[in-house]
Amino acid sequence: MSKDVFKEMARLKEDGQSGALATVVARKGSAPMSGDAKMLVREDGSTEGTVGGGCLEAEVWETAMSVLETGEPEKLRFDLTQQEAEDSGHICGGVVEILVEPFQAFQEELLGEINRIRNQGGSAALATIVQPGELEVPSTEARKMLFRRDGSAVGEIPDYSTEIWAESTQIIRNGSPTLLQFNRDAARAGEKRSTLTDATEIFVEPISGQPLVYIFGGGHVSFCVAQAAYLAGFRVSIVEDRPSFANKERFPMAESFHVGEFPEIFEKIPVDESDYLAIITRGHSNDEVVLEWAMKSDARYIGMIGSKSKVLLTYRHLQDKGYDRSELIDRVHAPIGLDIGADTPGEIGVAIVAELIRHRRRGEAESEGAGSKRVQLKRKS
Repeated sequence: MSKDVFKEMARLKEDGQSGALATVVARKGSAPMSGDAKMLVREDGSTEGTVGGGCLEAEVWETAMSVLETGEPEKLRFDLTQQEAEDSGHICGGVVEILVEPFQAFQEELLGEINRIRNQGGSAALATIVQPGELEVPSTEARKMLFRRDGSAVGEIPDYSTEIWAESTQIIRNGSPTLLQFNRDAARAGEKRSTLTDATEIFVEPISGQPLVYIFGGGHVSFCVAQAAYLAGFRVSIVEDRPSFANKERFPMAESFHVGEFPEIFEKIPVDESDYLAIITRGHSNDEVVLEWAMKSDARYIGMIGSKSKVLLTYRHLQDKGYDRSELIDRVHAPIGLDIGADTPGEIGVAIVAELIRHRRRGEAESEGAGSKRVQLKRKS
């Protein structure tokens, strides 16, 4: 998703201009674009962002111009067979559902909070009624509700607030948008259903700031990771015990530095469930200290550099301290980075950031596959 879509919408609204926002709310198969793709259409027809390109995007644009006139949201469904995909300029097929809604769907307080989170950090989940189903059709301005991490909210979807909140925590943590489907009776019984043609559909998407990666260590590999991460759209923070290795001269792309002895410095590092931790210090003992602290954090991703034997030794030390072996295997990406045969610091940096990107786009469950190399622990005889 374009980093400027919500900010641009706020700017246009402040200038008294109208527009429409198209959002991918469901996708199956090898449909184009990531699940959080958005395209803003201004009243003059110009656009920001993309939902897939080709003829698909042309039809979305036409719908957006119609929505500008009617003020009513519309949902589009594209069933792209392989042939249709090729004919429309796409390289793959799949099913895509796109919601097109006018700017007035985003009330001032809600849009302001979205931009505050995206600019200053934090996380929330934005719920949007896509299809009212059995509900009384709400006005365009009453279709959204923003759930903050602390449980507070902006807006209201009274019939389904409890159910949406129950889903929001996981959606915020995984960073994966989800289309929920309910009917009124199921909602009262606390059930979720996904196969009803007359269901109420509610799209829930994570809202977060540009993802932040804490890089522990300021050596050559860390510098390459910082460079690649910055280019890939991550914010960068360096954690080091040596001031000469953690400064703007060495890491001009970093937005913050945490300098001090391990583990005392850890209490000054604000980590939440949207953050990434890359452990790349200059020594095995420091890596172990950082990993032990990281396991107590809510970080979305934890990765540690090192050979397989070093990783196994570190895991066994933590097991001896009472850490659960299955949790270590499940949470820690080690050796960190995709297995692409990387050798130089630059190659290793690319491999590490490639894994961060895959985790960001696909989440934990789908990140295990080709190229991954989690170390498995064997039971002691």
